[in-house]
Amino acid sequence: MKRLFISFFIALCGFFGAPESFAQKIQDADTLIWNGRRYAMTVEPYAPSVLMVYYQVNALSSPFNFWSSNNNRGHVATFEIMNEALYLRLIEAKRYRTRFGNLWTESGIDTVVSPDFFEISSRDSGGTFSTDMVLADWFTGFVKLTLVPKDKKESKSDEADGNRYLFIRNGRIAENLFVSSSEQSRLAKNPSDPRYQTQRSMLERNESYVDFFARCSMDREAVIYDGHEGLLEHRPNSLTLAMTYYNNDVFSYYANCTDGRLSDAAPFGEWLLRGDSLFLKRVVSHRGKDVFTFTTDVVDLDRFLSGKSNGTNLVNGGGVFADWITGDYVVHYGVWETTGMGVPEYTVSKTQKLRIVNGVVTSSNFSPSSFEDDTRAAEATDFSPCNQSLIYSVDDKQLAEAVGDFKHPKKNPAYQGDKSAFRNWFVNHSLTDERAKNRLFRVRLAFLVNCKGEVGQWQVISKGKGELHEFANIVLQLVKTMPHNWNPATDRKGNPVDCWQIMEFTVSNGVLTNGNYK
Repeated sequence: MKRLFISFFIALCGFFGAPESFAQKIQDADTLIWNGRRYAMTVEPYAPSVLMVYYQVNALSSPFNFWSSNNNRGHVATFEIMNEALYLRLIEAKRYRTRFGNLWTESGIDTVVSPDFFEISSRDSGGTFSTDMVLADWFTGFVKLTLVPKDKKESKSDEADGNRYLFIRNGRIAENLFVSSSEQSRLAKNPSDPRYQTQRSMLERNESYVDFFARCSMDREAVIYDGHEGLLEHRPNSLTLAMTYYNNDVFSYYANCTDGRLSDAAPFGEWLLRGDSLFLKRVVSHRGKDVFTFTTDVVDLDRFLSGKSNGTNLVNGGGVFADWITGDYVVHYGVWETTGMGVPEYTVSKTQKLRIVNGVVTSSNFSPSSFEDDTRAAEATDFSPCNQSLIYSVDDKQLAEAVGDFKHPKKNPAYQGDKSAFRNWFVNHSLTDERAKNRLFRVRLAFLVNCKGEVGQWQVISKGKGELHEFANIVLQLVKTMPHNWNPATDRKGNPVDCWQIMEFTVSNGVLTNGNYK
C-alpha cells in the first residue's frame, strides 16, 4: 500500500532544498529591467512566477519544473517594462524538456533564448514588441521587486532600502507602490497606523495573493466513484481542478465568488464520476496558512458557475456535467490515518488513471485492476430492471449487436407527448464544444426503459471512432440531462415490461436534429 504524506512537507522540501539553497534561489530570481535599473523578481513560496502563469492559464504542459529552487527549476527569465507594460525579453534555459510527438524527454542546454524558442506568445496578436520580446498580457497578479544595485551610488538610493510592489493586470501596470523597510517595520509594530494605510493595503493584498497559491498546493480535491471516495492527485505547477473553470485566472474567481475582494480562500471541487462522465458536485473554499488546520465554506455552485447551471445540466444526485474539463488525471482511493507523531497521511489501496475529454471519460485504468465490488454498476443510481430474467428489445440490428437479441414487445417504449415533444427539448439544447462546429455526423444511443418508465444503462452504439466517438459521448451526456418521461413497453397482454430502446440524431454544427426513436 502506498502512503501519501500531507503534500505540504513534500512541496516545502522540494521548494527550499537544503538551507544554503535559499541564498542561491535569491541570486537566481527572475530579472526585471525598468528605467535602466535591474530588479530581482522575488519568488514567494508557492506563488507562481509570471512565466509559470503562462502555462497555467493556457493549460499547457510546462518545459520547466517551477516548484523547485530557482537553480533547479531549469530557467531564469528576464522581463522589461516599457510604456507601463510588462514584456518577456529572454530566457536563460539551463534545463528543460523538449517534446517529440507526445513524449517529453529531458534535455539540457545553458544558453539564452528568445520567448519564440518555447513558442511563448501574447494573447493579443499585436502584443509582440519585436521578434525577441512578447507582451506578458496573460499575467494578472502581484510582483514584488528588490533592486539589484549596479554600483555603490545605487546601493545607497532610497529604492535599495525596501521593496517595490506592482499589481499587473493583463500585462500592464495597474498599481505601483514602493514600501520602504522603515515603513514595513512601523506597520509591524502598529498595523493600524493611519499614515501607512496605502502601504498596509498593498502588503495585505500581496500576502493574500501568495496565501491563495499556498492553499492550492497544500490540499487535494475529493472524487467519488461508485461509492468510493478518493483524492485527486495534485498536478505539478497547477492550481485546483476547480480553478480550470476560470482558466486558472485567480482574479476572475475572486471577482465572481468573493464580492471582488482579494481573498486567500482557494476553491476545491468535490467531483463525482458516474458512468463515463465527470460531474462537479460542489465547491468548498479552503482558507488558512496552517497545513493541519484551515477553515472551509461552501461556495454557491450557481454563483461559481457564473449563473450558467440554471438547473438544466444538474443530474440526479446532484452535480453539474464538467464539460470544461480535458486532460489526464490520477485519483488515489484509500483512507486517512494519523501517525504516532500526529501527522496525517493517506493510505492508498487503489489508483485510477483517467483521460477526460470535455467531461467525458475516454479511458480509465485501475491499479490493482478492480475494486472488490466492481460488480456494482459504475453509475451510482437506483435504476434497475423490473425483471432481469425477462427483458425485451425494439427491433434494431445495430442494437441487437450491442446488447443481444431479445424478444420484441407488442408496443415499444414511447416518449410522453409523442416525438414532437421529444424533439422540442433539443431546440434550446445543443453541443457547446467548439470542435463540433462545421461538423455533420450521426449518433445512435441505446438505453433501457424499465416497466416503471425509468431509464438507465446508456451506451453509444454508433460506429464512429476517435473524435466522432468523443462527440457521441458528449451527445450522450447532453441527452441524459433531458426530462425522461417515458411510457414503458408492453407485452401481448398489455403488461408493462423492461425493454431496450434507441435514440438517433443528426448533429449539424452542434445542433441535434432529426431526433428519433423506435
